[in-house]
Amino acid sequence: MTPPDTDSQEDTPEQITTALEDSSDSQLRDIIHYAQQLLREHPPLTDAIESRYGEPVHVEDHGAYTTVVVKHPDETGEEHGLFAYRVKWQPNIDDEGGQYRWHYLGKVHDETEDNDDG
Repeated sequence: MTPPDTDSQEDTPEQITTALEDSSDSQLRDIIHYAQQLLREHPPLTDAIESRYGEPVHVEDHGAYTTVVVKHPDETGEEHGLFAYRVKWQPNIDDEGGQYRWHYLGKVHDETEDNDDG
């Protein structure tokens, strides 16, 4: 990957510039996400998930939002199982901070539950 010729490289320590240039696209996305967290000073998403639901089953970062699948093991009936959410950090308008916004996507059906023939 050829680095772009930008003025900001002059202000960036050489060690960081080299590490960024040697990173894959996926690694760069992770670095950007981490830097955005530092800039906005919001808690890591995993902490927000764990405080709300416990251990997440699957987390997939899409840049502008994150898809999270969580398990509700202590519930019964329709409330039991895996559920998908789209989670996005929404900063406060007037001051620092903000909160994660959760958008319910639906229940995730486990194939082993659907095919429980014996």
